Amino acid sequence: MRYASNYHGCRLRAPCVTGASRSTTIEELILTYGIVIMALIVFLGELGMPTGVPIEVGLLLAGALAVHSVPELIFAVLLVTAADVLGGATLYFVARTGGVRLLDRILRRFGRRGEETVSRWRQRLGGRDVGVVAIGRSLPLVRMYVSIGSGLLRFRPRDFLIGGIPGGAIWSGTPIALGYLFRSDVHRLVTEYSKVSTWAFASMPALSATIALVWWIRRGHSTWVRLQRGRMVLSVVIAGVAAVFLVRTIALHGAALSAGMAAIGRPLLTPWVLLLAGFAAALLNVALSDLMATLRRREVHAPFVRPVTAELATTVLWASLVLAVGAIMFGMHIHYPVL
Repeated sequence: MRYASNYHGCRLRAPCVTGASRSTTIEELILTYGIVIMALIVFLGELGMPTGVPIEVGLLLAGALAVHSVPELIFAVLLVTAADVLGGATLYFVARTGGVRLLDRILRRFGRRGEETVSRWRQRLGGRDVGVVAIGRSLPLVRMYVSIGSGLLRFRPRDFLIGGIPGGAIWSGTPIALGYLFRSDVHRLVTEYSKVSTWAFASMPALSATIALVWWIRRGHSTWVRLQRGRMVLSVVIAGVAAVFLVRTIALHGAALSAGMAAIGRPLLTPWVLLLAGFAAALLNVALSDLMATLRRREVHAPFVRPVTAELATTVLWASLVLAVGAIMFGMHIHYPVL
């Protein structure tokens, strides 16, 4: 539906958006076709088709430009939620049919049966299919993968829909409502959202790796095995942080000397650098020892092979190394701020 224009050239019942913002394609589409165009964009986006603009940004603009009353807000949320659920359900059914067959073929190449693998993963979810879908479908960056994963794991269609409806309502209703309530500042909201989404997208690999490592650590069948795995992961992370700190320290020290600034003298800096590098290398050695112990355990239920006293001694040594690395880094940062 087209909105009538007043003598200033601005749409009636919509914010007067002029200049560069008015010329954007998504705003012109929303001003011309209203919330219906956003429902269509949401549906296509759920199928994995490129939309040309982050859908959440479009929903913010739609709330500001196409929604003018509480009844219209309710209608907009219901319409976009319906489009979201329909698109997500389509992707879910595609994954549940063709995707399952493809997954079964891949697993057979590794000597595994698809049904057993799916059943094992379903058991790990503990029957919380509806909750997993509801939470996953409300998160912008993972919602599409939740639809695909739900199909591959053969969630019941009823469970997917029950979880998908509130998840879709939260995901779509929040930006529409924010755009409606803060229509005068919608472009500032769009800018802030772009910053947050960029940061979130950049942090996704680290977050995914963290989740995978935590899952791998918790998968250990005993407390000692979980301790080994956790110690190994933390050793690598702390050694990596120490390595970055060393490189930064050496680079800043050289720059400070070149600029004639006060810096730590090389006779004083070198021993601390070597000591920190040695502690970091010792942490990596502990991690390597834990890795070798983990690889030697071929069977999941094999008995724990290290003596308890040796394991406790290794843990005490590891904790001492971690404290030493932290103390050296903290001391150098506090007492020599030029670095």
